[in-house]
Amino acid sequence: MALGLRCLSGWEEEYLARHQAEPNTARLCNEVLARCMMPPGSEPGAERETVRSLLVAERDRELVALRRMSLGDEVNAQVACPACGETSEASFSLDVLPLDFDPPPRTITVGEARLRLPTAGDQEALLDAGLDSEAERRSWLLAHCLERFGERTEFDLEFARALPMATRAALETAIERYLPDLDLQMAIECSHCGAPVLAPFDVPNFFFWS
Repeated sequence: MALGLRCLSGWEEEYLARHQAEPNTARLCNEVLARCMMPPGSEPGAERETVRSLLVAERDRELVALRRMSLGDEVNAQVACPACGETSEASFSLDVLPLDFDPPPRTITVGEARLRLPTAGDQEALLDAGLDSEAERRSWLLAHCLERFGERTEFDLEFARALPMATRAALETAIERYLPDLDLQMAIECSHCGAPVLAPFDVPNFFFWS
């Protein structure tokens, strides 16, 4: 779903300057997209929920589109070389990123469970939850994405934690199977030792600070 975005303006530049120290980059990404669905200076309302309802890969694809229309295709970055340990300046063009994927189902069924795929809003809320371990984060995500389990339709963190490990694994595997993943990487050559470097391209970080 294309959001119908306008280019970034000074309003968004000022917003980013005020909030750049905040650790929840998902909220920052979601908010800027929502603001760019409105005329400059307008406060978004329902637009926030529209953005939060996107899958993370869909949200990130919109971020790339917004950056391209606002600032062009060229991205500059500092990349550490695993061979020599030095950091190289690298340039990368956004027009080569593989951003296409087939629309996934919004809900999936696994045995007696029905669950939706996690969204950009879930990512924002998960970062706010302040959970320490990957296991805790998986429990949180299952509790929020489950829509039905047998006859049950309401879920909390304790229910997700009490699920047998085999059931949890089946649910998590199904999510990973259907959830589109923008596995983006930059291929560059180290300017110090000449070694080829394949660096991950993190859309939220590169969007705002490249």
